[in-house]
Order: sequence, then structure tokens, then C-alpha cells
Amino acid sequence: MIQIIVERWSQRDGSVDWLWSIWQDGERKQMGGAHDDANSAEMEARAACQQSFGQLPDDVTVL
Repeated sequence: MIQIIVERWSQRDGSVDWLWSIWQDGERKQMGGAHDDANSAEMEARAACQQSFGQLPDDVTVL
């Protein structure tokens, strides 16, 4: 199973970053950089998943 996790990180200065990671069978395989919103982070993660694994994720979780 391939899963994308998009996480919201609040910074001390009040800004918010959205970071993504790709997991396969409980092991983190890839991480992406910061984005301004959850949608752009998810879109980049889906593209990376397609490029790296040749398929879209089985699940996407936004935290």
C-alpha cells in the first residue's frame, strides 16, 4: 500500500508550511519541501508518487 501524508507545520513566526511524505508498507520512502497550502503539497506528492512508483497512492491523509 502506498500512502501520501500531508502535514501542517506551524512556525514560531506564525507562518504555516505544508509538507508531504510518501509511505509504502509503513516505511517512509520520500519527502517533499514546504508549500503554502495543502492542495499544492498534495498535487506535488501525487506527481512524485506517479513518477517514483508508477502509480497513484492508495490513500491520502491530511493532518
